[in-house]
Amino acid sequence: KYPMKQHIPNTITLLNLVSGIVAIIFAMQGKLAWAAYMVILASVFDFADGMIARLLHVKTEMGKQLDSLSDVVSFGVAPAIIMYQLYLQVHPFQLNRFGINGIALLFPMCYACFAAYRLAKFNLDTRQTTSFIGLPTPAAAFVLISLPFFNTLQDYTYFIAIYNAVIMALCYLMVSSIPLFSLKFNNLKPKDNFIRYMLLVVSIVLLIILKIKAIPFIVLTYILLSIVEQKINKNK
Repeated sequence: KYPMKQHIPNTITLLNLVSGIVAIIFAMQGKLAWAAYMVILASVFDFADGMIARLLHVKTEMGKQLDSLSDVVSFGVAPAIIMYQLYLQVHPFQLNRFGINGIALLFPMCYACFAAYRLAKFNLDTRQTTSFIGLPTPAAAFVLISLPFFNTLQDYTYFIAIYNAVIMALCYLMVSSIPLFSLKFNNLKPKDNFIRYMLLVVSIVLLIILKIKAIPFIVLTYILLSIVEQKINKNK
């Protein structure tokens, strides 16, 4: 019933899950940079399992569900715990002093819930085979895991307000109806992939200049280019 080659992409998917679990362990130990790198590693496995499944022609419903369950951990729970630990590391005294420990926990929990909802919605939405509707969870996760690499704001009030605003914006974008182009190339012709090549070039430049801190700006560029592409297609 289940040929051996079917287990290859599923094994890669489970490596995604393992990477997410290790990211959570690192985050709980306060090693937020290592936790972030493990989330990035999880995304590599998340990309590879789908590619291998297509190459082997073994895409299954079980693989689809297993992929989403793994993504909930790697791109939902792990980034949420990273953010919570970031809040505690930056100003634990202020958190306790103002009695907002619960609030600091509430926003990361909210992100994890929206990520899970996004993944369940994606599994049921047949429109998202060649493009996305709403921000994919890995992209949202990348934004969150990049935040510990920024210099901590001195004023704690602004710090928590800005980061919570980022979390809520990501929650909205994940379940929104904003159409976003897929990053998959059907061919390498510049005419058919102009927007993708533009994103690739901008991403490389930003990564060279800002390194991992470039991620929020890359995701923002991705959203803006998707909006531009939609307007161009409507005018054709």
